[in-house]
Amino acid sequence: KGRSTAAVTALLKYIRTHKLRESKLVVQYGKPLVQGGGGSALGDEKWTVLEQVFIAALDTKDMDLADACLRGLHTQFPDSARVKRLVGMKSEAERDYTAALQIYDELLEANPANQLAMKRKICILRADNKVQSAIHELNEYIKRFQADASAWQELADLYLSVAKYDSAAFCYEELILHNPMSHLLHCRLGEIYYTLGKENLTVARKHFCKSLELKRKDNPRALHGLRSCCSALASGEERLADPSVNAALSAYAARDLRDMYQATADPVLAGALETVLESDSATAPGGTLSAE
Repeated sequence: KGRSTAAVTALLKYIRTHKLRESKLVVQYGKPLVQGGGGSALGDEKWTVLEQVFIAALDTKDMDLADACLRGLHTQFPDSARVKRLVGMKSEAERDYTAALQIYDELLEANPANQLAMKRKICILRADNKVQSAIHELNEYIKRFQADASAWQELADLYLSVAKYDSAAFCYEELILHNPMSHLLHCRLGEIYYTLGKENLTVARKHFCKSLELKRKDNPRALHGLRSCCSALASGEERLADPSVNAALSAYAARDLRDMYQATADPVLAGALETVLESDSATAPGGTLSAE
């Protein structure tokens, strides 16, 4: 009630500035501006708002609103590559991937460094379950934009989906160069090296330790990973790590896991943890690996 154009504009600008994905809210407040003629009071900001409402309309499947926004933008900017990309996004929303790919290919032919068109093309390939093609295009993208951390993350996820763990590990190494203080990245890389096994176990253990160094409390995933690494190293035929160091790290992980589960977890889960820890200890050669 009593919503002024200035208040709505301020809200939409706040959502844009803080990169919030609030599509329903944008449609709720932006739709009257588009359909009620209130856009004329926005001045030059009208076109930014139209684009914002258009994307939100695609999210909420309000295709009539999306068409209205697109018509306004196309009338004002008939030769704009940016508007053409929005047409491609509308084709994506309608699952007309062939038409969308054709639009993005035309944009890339005109400007091979069109970053957003390259990203949209990769999104289509992934949505269409063409994983190998998506991997190829993403590698081509990264050759041009090596500092894009989100692209390295996406490429790592694609490699993991096809069990190319060594390639995924390389991607996570790059991500850690971008953000070396992320306990989540170190933990994830530790899990990948653990999956690769054998000589990679000591590297996996190092990353689990680093994750725990960065986040000492409430990091059960890294504790489980560290305990599993130590167990695998202790049960291997080859001596890949100093047994005393390995035993100390295993005991540390087991102790912290017990404390955490006893303090916060359901008794059934705490009991399950004990079963897992005892099972791991029983696999150590020459007896049990102390967890105390």
